[in-house]
Amino acid sequence: MTSAQHHPHPQPRRYRLSQYLGTAMMLALCLAAPLQIILALATGGALFLLTAPLSLLMLLPLALLTHATPPVSVDEAGITLRPALGRARFVPWESVRAVRPYPLLPPEDAETVRRAMVGRKKYQAAAGVMLIVPALPLPYRAVGFFAGEGLTPAFALTNRTHIDYDSLVARVTRHFSD
Repeated sequence: MTSAQHHPHPQPRRYRLSQYLGTAMMLALCLAAPLQIILALATGGALFLLTAPLSLLMLLPLALLTHATPPVSVDEAGITLRPALGRARFVPWESVRAVRPYPLLPPEDAETVRRAMVGRKKYQAAAGVMLIVPALPLPYRAVGFFAGEGLTPAFALTNRTHIDYDSLVARVTRHFSD
């Protein structure tokens, strides 16, 4: 049996900071919605009743930010998601319904500024795969929603958010080539 291969984020501090800020924003929105309803009832301003659901809708893109591409560990039994906040979650290979290209990455021709900043020789086009896993909890449904999978939970592996991406994808796709 092969040992687990770990694939953290290439910039762990930046990743943790984005996770903490995204989670703080989610908590603020969860607190703001009931306060907006209370404010609407107290002041008679019906417009505040509209802002509460809009605030809650903003939770979806924040859930995408915090759950789309967590660091992972891969072994022969499955893949373990290791988000900065929350507990690690093991996903056995049998629970993965499909592996598809990740549609939320920018196309190469849309990254002229990035290519100029990095340099033409060092530039690498964005690449990624998405794993569809119906057993994952609610926040991963936002990833599936934005990736065109309806409300089916999903997460992604990309060359910009995982160290040793080629090895990672090779290990993942090996389980689905049959």
